[in-house]
Amino acid sequence: MKINVTNQDGWKRVLDIELPKDKVAAEFDSTYKKYQSKAKISGFRPGKAPLEVVKSHYKDQIFGDVLESLLVQGYQEALDQTQLRPIGSPVVKDIQFEPGLPLKFTAEVEVQPEITVKDYKAIPLVKKVEEVKDEQVDQTIEYLREKNAELRPVEREAREKDIVIVDFEESYTEKNQIKKEKFENQMLELSEKTLLKDFLTNLAGLKIGEEKSFEITYPDSYPNPGLAGQKVSYKVKVKEIKEKILPFLNDDFAKSVGNFQTLLELRLKVRENIQKSLEQEAEKELKNQLAAKIVEKNDFSVPGVMLNSYLDYVVQEVKRRHPEADEKEIRERNKAGGLARIKWEFIFHQIAKQEKIQISQADIDERIKQFASAYNLPEDQARQYLSSEKRIRDLQDSIIEEKVLDLLLKEAKIKEEKK
Repeated sequence: MKINVTNQDGWKRVLDIELPKDKVAAEFDSTYKKYQSKAKISGFRPGKAPLEVVKSHYKDQIFGDVLESLLVQGYQEALDQTQLRPIGSPVVKDIQFEPGLPLKFTAEVEVQPEITVKDYKAIPLVKKVEEVKDEQVDQTIEYLREKNAELRPVEREAREKDIVIVDFEESYTEKNQIKKEKFENQMLELSEKTLLKDFLTNLAGLKIGEEKSFEITYPDSYPNPGLAGQKVSYKVKVKEIKEKILPFLNDDFAKSVGNFQTLLELRLKVRENIQKSLEQEAEKELKNQLAAKIVEKNDFSVPGVMLNSYLDYVVQEVKRRHPEADEKEIRERNKAGGLARIKWEFIFHQIAKQEKIQISQADIDERIKQFASAYNLPEDQARQYLSSEKRIRDLQDSIIEEKVLDLLLKEAKIKEEKK
């Protein structure tokens, strides 16, 4: 077998492959016999037709089967001999195939980048340190009060912060077509935290049984692309109004929300949790900063097939949530981030090799325990969920990345600044 590899732009490789005619002949012979043993041809018992009759009867199918088999064998043998590590499937072209002659074809494929990572130690970083503010504690306590509020039915008009149960219809134009939808028994909180101000203003003042029609123009920056910039007509009927009665802020309230004896204990625990959250966020930002700097110091081209695969996944996820989103815009918006992420994945795997970082079964078991705890699952159920080949590979990659980042953070030059 003859193989010639040509390096093209980036990580693209062109393999010119030639399989000798004796291998081609042997593949034809074995395929003829396979077809003969199963052939059902009129005038002959199953599997007993003469070989020449089988060759004539199944000529096209045999030709196709032999070609497909030889292409697979030739490509795989070429990879084994050249030690190339392809990404994705090859593009096969320029096939020259005739019985009695060598098979010649070309396979174009992108391969995994081969890199050596440099300048990844003693990276200067800035850690933003943030102290817990009393306002943050107050906001969390207020959230707990809201969460534990009593909803008391009232017969008056709806006011801000009330909970209303409504039926409503909405209509808007999409792609030159009017779309209408109905919703029943929707629970809405009359708050700018959850509703657009115009929506809140139109609902406030209504009484049980009253209806109102109005229009709202959603801002271009609205998170839902299907509504952003749209003028939507609403017809709303109020069915119930409930007032939120917040619990008194005292020791009894602290006891009702957890294992606390006093309000002071609750406030101290809230402060501690906020501090942990701020530390975790600062650590996450530090790791992102570290990865970005190492990528910047170790630039290389990314195989196009990998970037396209990443963007295909992003488009699929965005379209699942927002079917009307523009695919071209999604791809363009996520291209830079995709390139950086793919580069970082190659880099941290290579650093792991250079630093001889490995993962053990104990590492995997610990991560499975963490997963089970985070999602409140029995450990055996979590293990079952993570047992697929892809999820195990993703889990291993995550552990390797964490070990690499932990090592590099220990060796980084970190300067703390108040946020």
